[in-house]
Amino acid sequence: MRTGLKLLVLLALAVGFALIIKDSSGYFMLVTGDERRTVSLTTGVFLLIIAFVLAYLLVRFIATLSNSPANFKQWRLKRHTSKDVSLLEKGWLELIEGRAGSAEKDFTRLFNHSHNPSRQAIASLAAAKAAHMSGHHEQRDKLLLLAENKSRNFPRLAEATATVKAELLLEQGESRQAQALLEALDTANGSNQEHIQKLLLRAYKQTGSNEKLLPLARIMLKKERVDRFEALRLIEHAAAGNINHAAPEEWQYFWKSLSSDEKTMPLVALAAAGRFEAKGDSKNAGKVLEDALAVTKDARLLKAYVQTAGGSVQDRLAMAQGWLKKDSNNPELLTALGYLCLKGQLWGQAERYLTRSLAIRSETAAPEAGQEVVVSRDEAQTHALLGTLYDRLGRAQDAIRHWRIASAATSALPVLNNDSILPAADTTEDPDGPPDRKKLDNLDDRIMSTKITADANADYQVDEYFDTAPIPGYEAEKQGRK
Repeated sequence: MRTGLKLLVLLALAVGFALIIKDSSGYFMLVTGDERRTVSLTTGVFLLIIAFVLAYLLVRFIATLSNSPANFKQWRLKRHTSKDVSLLEKGWLELIEGRAGSAEKDFTRLFNHSHNPSRQAIASLAAAKAAHMSGHHEQRDKLLLLAENKSRNFPRLAEATATVKAELLLEQGESRQAQALLEALDTANGSNQEHIQKLLLRAYKQTGSNEKLLPLARIMLKKERVDRFEALRLIEHAAAGNINHAAPEEWQYFWKSLSSDEKTMPLVALAAAGRFEAKGDSKNAGKVLEDALAVTKDARLLKAYVQTAGGSVQDRLAMAQGWLKKDSNNPELLTALGYLCLKGQLWGQAERYLTRSLAIRSETAAPEAGQEVVVSRDEAQTHALLGTLYDRLGRAQDAIRHWRIASAATSALPVLNNDSILPAADTTEDPDGPPDRKKLDNLDDRIMSTKITADANADYQVDEYFDTAPIPGYEAEKQGRK
């Protein structure tokens, strides 16, 4: 739009100028010594314009020639930079797509091609990540060292190099080294980099630094810098670890410092209940588990609650039955009630709760047609409890059936086919007559001591397949002799 307006203005000026000089009677005289050259004013103006254009072009040409070395150098630099950017884009695209080997080659080419230290540092960092993805750890370490050397004069690149190195060390399991790097970066940045703090959470968890993990996870959760579920899981892990590893005289102070929400987390409640149990305080152990179960009916909490020593079974039954009114289809809660009824010798109630738990589990995990039924470990525990109950009631067949299901779920037992028969025996090497009595008398006493004797009055039958059963490995030895 602006270009069109400029052309219109220039065209108007040209037309106006042409109209002015059209009717002009003036002339233009050029005097050189004794000679005079006279032309019309119009011709003189055009000659001046042409002379100005030629002079302008000549000056521009001379200026271009004088600046040609610098222009050529700039052109080469621009061309070089364009190729660097092309390699960088190609390498990052391949890295995102998961083609680590190709990305490593392109980033290495970029490092060798570029003359810019910052681009070389970026290329070596990216190549190190690609080498780590490919499992080339020695090459990765060399590239990281190159990146550290190239980024010494660039503070931001130096921080990026340290961050990438720490991240790769974490993935390799070198948590102590990564933690030292990240703590230095966190101190230098004033707790402003979320990525560094997220990596610190991983490092603290891997190294078991629960005393540092807990406050950092709380801060990250409060500032909403990390997913809430992940932060709560880290807080639970750290608080439980502190309780488990604290000295006997210190763990209760830490327990009291926790918030009410943190005390009801399953792992935290289990750790505190265990410490109370070890101290002989079953009352507080049960109270801790009851408070946690009021928030969530975790299966681990239920198992610990019903197995807690001390306390009245009737009181715990009443508490669990109150929970059942609000959650009547919870199989873990029904199994826990069956366990408590077994301890209280309430056989009928125990059977009702346990069979109901199995019925709910079978409904929720009903297999499709032709699919094998898989018994979970929780379901195996219910079967084991039913087996114990039926054994106590004298129902041996029912007890054995449930115990078999429980043992098959908790152990890798082979599936035996009842319809299979033993293979036919190979009798080609059997003797035709009775054994040589003289050879039998010369047998070693150690071998003779293993001979089986039977009472003449013993009523037993010899298995018709026993004497002719193939000996393991005998067939291979016979083939070798042939």
